[in-house]
Amino acid sequence: MSIVNLKAEFGMKYDSSDIGRNITKFRKLKKITRNKLAYKACVDGTVLMRIERGENSPTLDTLLKIIDGLGVSLAKFFRDFTEH
Repeated sequence: MSIVNLKAEFGMKYDSSDIGRNITKFRKLKKITRNKLAYKACVDGTVLMRIERGENSPTLDTLLKIIDGLGVSLAKFFRDFTEH
């Protein structure tokens, strides 16, 4: 079952594709490439690409490294999720 189906089927507000879109949004706002972010976050570039596309769910450890690599606070990263 795909992530999108899980979101619809279980009435989830957010899923890993939303996390990926948020990573991409902040990365582009910071004007850094995916490879640069992968390097700063110590995450494989392919893994980051799949997370941004919503194909993979990041572990908490990986997500925290990515957020740190983006140079934003946890509160700022998740603000969009709480404002809906």
